[in-house]
Amino acid sequence: MPATVSRHIAIVSDVSVGFGSPQIQSLARSLGRHYAAPVTVYEPDQSGRPPRLREPNDFRVVRITTDVSPHTTPGRIEYVLNTADELNRACPEILVLCCSFTLPVLGKLRYRPKSVIYLLLEMVPPYGRFDVAMNRHFAPRIDVVVFPNEQRAQLDGQRCGFLHQPMAVVYNVNDASPSPPISPQRRVRRLFYGGAINSRQGLADYFLHPEARDVPLDLFGDVTGPDRADLLQRLRTSSSEPRYQGFVDAAALAELRRRYAYALVMYRPDTEQTHHAAPNKFFEAIADGVPPIVAPHPQCQALVERYRCGILMRDWSFEAFREAVAEALRDFGTPRYRNLVRNCARAVRAELNWPAQFGKLQRILPNVA
Repeated sequence: MPATVSRHIAIVSDVSVGFGSPQIQSLARSLGRHYAAPVTVYEPDQSGRPPRLREPNDFRVVRITTDVSPHTTPGRIEYVLNTADELNRACPEILVLCCSFTLPVLGKLRYRPKSVIYLLLEMVPPYGRFDVAMNRHFAPRIDVVVFPNEQRAQLDGQRCGFLHQPMAVVYNVNDASPSPPISPQRRVRRLFYGGAINSRQGLADYFLHPEARDVPLDLFGDVTGPDRADLLQRLRTSSSEPRYQGFVDAAALAELRRRYAYALVMYRPDTEQTHHAAPNKFFEAIADGVPPIVAPHPQCQALVERYRCGILMRDWSFEAFREAVAEALRDFGTPRYRNLVRNCARAVRAELNWPAQFGKLQRILPNVA
């Protein structure tokens, strides 16, 4: 170990800051204040994805270049090695690793940080059996583990050997300040969907189903998958509902969502991870006072039932989707809808806010003085 370890916090991200994981920015600011130390976020230099920073920008971003995409096997190896080189020069005393993607960095360090925090925003098994074994190998060197929901904490905690470390379940909220919700009377009687559209998780068959032609739904996002060209053609040439509005950047998407009656937030659970997912957009919709329509993903279901702030589908079937949409449209403009909007605000005040969520982590953060 070097003679001196820098009074500094390093966060190693698996994505460009501002693309898909707003919690990383929130965590950077909060850890910097908690430890009264500067923060550097290391991120992959993803082509066409420069970091999108929210104010205040009180942390530094270092982009790690690789010869090939960092999200290929050779690119991941190169990203790990190049990031470890940077950390070995800087020797930050607090290290935050985001997802199993970045965990191999720990094995390439030539010094030992005073504290290692592991932010498991994604489940480990989708990375493969080697990553599960790697997590078990490095578990003794990790001081705190952070999960986004209770189910993932139980599953990955057991299989990856995180049985003795302090754990925190920090929901996928962030410290962005949402604008005040638009009053229900000023919203359009339409549904909002913002996310990937494909034939697996992305519900393309629901959106193109003949019985969905009267669903007033606007779709924003990338069309993906091996049948992308066909799906895109069908969406663009459709003369009925739903309406495909194309890809819109995150800032514009957030402003658009606030004007809708409801936000459709769900995945088809073709993997364990998508079954347990409670994505950022679920919490963002609630923060905007836009009641979500959700399938019974466990965390989404628990919060919708706890606060009565959305509409819960009975299962993932198209019939359940149609029933939930019919209920939502029937209630729009009624006292029940206004209660849903009020209950969104109640949920945010109670616990779906960043200070409340960071507080759960703050109570178990190691003292590195």
